Amino acid sequence: MIAGSPMESNPNDKNALRVPVAGGQGKLPDTDGLGLLDIVLILLGRKMFMLVGMILISAGALITVFVMEKSYTATAVLLPPKSNSSSPLGSLMGDIPIGGLLRSMDMFGKEDNNRYLTILDSRTLAESVIRRFDLPHHYKFKKPPPIEDAIKALNKHYSFEEDKMDNIEITVKDRDPRLAADMINFIIQKLDSMSFDLAKQSAKGSRIFFEERLRLMTATLDSVHHKLADFQVKNNMIDLDGQVKATVEALAGIEAEAMSTKIEKDELASKFGSQNTRVSELTKKEGVLKRRIENYMQEGSGSLIMPLRKTPELAINYAYLYRDVKIQESLYAYILQMYEQAKFREANNSPVVTAMEMAETPQKRSSPKRGAICILAFFVGFVLLSLLVLIEHWYRRHRESGTPVYFKLQEAFGHFRRSR
Repeated sequence: MIAGSPMESNPNDKNALRVPVAGGQGKLPDTDGLGLLDIVLILLGRKMFMLVGMILISAGALITVFVMEKSYTATAVLLPPKSNSSSPLGSLMGDIPIGGLLRSMDMFGKEDNNRYLTILDSRTLAESVIRRFDLPHHYKFKKPPPIEDAIKALNKHYSFEEDKMDNIEITVKDRDPRLAADMINFIIQKLDSMSFDLAKQSAKGSRIFFEERLRLMTATLDSVHHKLADFQVKNNMIDLDGQVKATVEALAGIEAEAMSTKIEKDELASKFGSQNTRVSELTKKEGVLKRRIENYMQEGSGSLIMPLRKTPELAINYAYLYRDVKIQESLYAYILQMYEQAKFREANNSPVVTAMEMAETPQKRSSPKRGAICILAFFVGFVLLSLLVLIEHWYRRHRESGTPVYFKLQEAFGHFRRSR
């Protein structure tokens, strides 16, 4: 074959190559477009390379997964916090009209999961765990790290979440299964102590607040009681309904007597004249009865008969004073119950956190997932080796055919070598 001249090829030979003519303007054979079967044949043509490569990749994956550090996962589950209204004093709130509303508005200092979640995510708790278990040394820091780095390392192994039932699940992953369980149990203890201290502090603040409000409410209640009592004494009002009824009955009797006296007087006057002695007596009696009626209307009589003309005004004033008394009594009852409940909460020493499941030392590793890693490595290795074979085949075909793509690649590689 003479360089620069086209090569004679057998048209029946699909593997025949076309050498580029002068100037490098050769073109790829018609078989350059590869189908699935072509790809399979190309890979089978490099089966030894593929086989050796897969063996090496699989062996490397096996060695890697067995060398990888084992990790164990310990978990614990906390129940939602109990409501303080479940205490014996909580039932007292049903005795006042606004008790149910205040319970629904969580006005009793009721704890919720947000407090637990806040404490679990707090820097204070993280620092306690780091100091307790000497985590910088455990996590193999070469020198004492900044506390922020230690917390970041802890957060990679420690997590918590709230489920649909408001339970809180705490998880710790570590290469030491016993340490993972101990860390969770210590976290639960710290959560309980910190929640307890916060609850005690909150209860003390509530007790002081309600104690001061109770003192003010006592003075206010005494004041409205005195005002009502003074009003009753001044206006002879002991029992408003009973007194009005007695006044009306007494006035009705006097009016009936006055009417009968007038009838008798008119009858005698028609028979004997107005100068009759009996008629004069009846006239005087009628005058006396009218004055008594007017006095009942204006001033009342004795300690029980009320002045009827003033009764509506007195009743309104009495209603206002009585209303103030009832309002202050209801508020006083509420403040008193809140004060007693705050005292109960302050004196309560029962645990705050309820653990449905404490952490136990895990027996089975949680990572690495050796089977999954080996399968993934086998698949990725096969794909990479296949791509490598196909790329090599593609490059060789362009090189043998002397296509422009090949010369451009050679030029790019030349620039790269010169740059080095």
